[in-house]
Amino acid sequence: MVALQIQGGPNFSLTATTGMTGRTLLEAAYNSLLPAPVTTFAYNLEYYGSTLGYLVSMINGTFDSFNAAQAPYYFWQFSLNGTPSEYGLDNTPIVDEDEVLFSFVQYVPELHAGTALEAKFKARIALLK
Repeated sequence: MVALQIQGGPNFSLTATTGMTGRTLLEAAYNSLLPAPVTTFAYNLEYYGSTLGYLVSMINGTFDSFNAAQAPYYFWQFSLNGTPSEYGLDNTPIVDEDEVLFSFVQYVPELHAGTALEAKFKARIALLK
């Protein structure tokens, strides 16, 4: 089983499948709530190119908070087994007994160096130039 925790809920215990990634884990969580998942769990992904892939930009109505003129910035952080991911959802394999957490965190350059969150922040800044 894979434990999927969403800050603010819901939480899931899902069966790991062959080739599962962070993205397919979110899809399995959503599908486990059918026929009416939108009332209890909704998310949005943004694509950041083939190297980084997809990252979460919204869960349950809470969007990334990025206004270039106004810090601090808040983003959805994808962590695997207690460590912020270095890669996007579709580039991160998920296996049995993994623990996945999506948390809404303040972006701090020193804390997020080398993570997907840093790459996301830099991609957002680059769009402004």
